[in-house]
Amino acid sequence: MEHDPPDAEFHAMTARLLRREALRRAATELNSTSGPGLEDVLGRISAEVTAEANDKRAREVIPEPAPVPRRSHPSTP
Repeated sequence: MEHDPPDAEFHAMTARLLRREALRRAATELNSTSGPGLEDVLGRISAEVTAEANDKRAREVIPEPAPVPRRSHPSTP
């Protein structure tokens, strides 16, 4: 059984095509005009807004409600 020697040109072209496809997929995910890219951007914005709101709420001082004045019974002067 004979094996063909490795073809350097074939391996170089295959590696180049694999890199190109990986870059294309990464660009699609980062592109905010594509479906997955837009979804990712909106998800990050939503997470940031939620984190900011949680931080703000945690820093807020909630005042204690004022005591309700006691009303005297109407039959007492």
